[in-house]
Amino acid sequence: MKKLRYHLMLIIGFFLATVLTGCFCMQKMEVLPKSLPNATLGNPYYAKIEVFGGHSNRHDFYYDIQPEKSGLELSPTDFGTEYVSYNDLEIKGTPKVTGTITIKLSGGTYGTMSCPGRDFKKVYTIKVEE
Repeated sequence: MKKLRYHLMLIIGFFLATVLTGCFCMQKMEVLPKSLPNATLGNPYYAKIEVFGGHSNRHDFYYDIQPEKSGLELSPTDFGTEYVSYNDLEIKGTPKVTGTITIKLSGGTYGTMSCPGRDFKKVYTIKVEE
């Protein structure tokens, strides 16, 4: 009887571990905020972007800011430290052009033995007025 109880507990434990691991794999990738605030020409600009749903892989991270000489830069919030996270990003600078500035982000997360890495993409537009 003790062997049966032991094996039943092992089966239940294995089942729970499998179900819980599967739930973690179902976590959705999300880049927030949904949109960035507008800017004013010549005034300092700052906005924060966060990536949720996994640890962003720095080797898989890409961004593009158009126009190139817009005056805005994107960087991880802890850039220059030993542990840089590409999940917390800052956009800062002083806009030098009027019109629309487009920021495209893309990247992926690290996978594990039970969950594959996932990709994310996001496009932001910032309207710059005089």
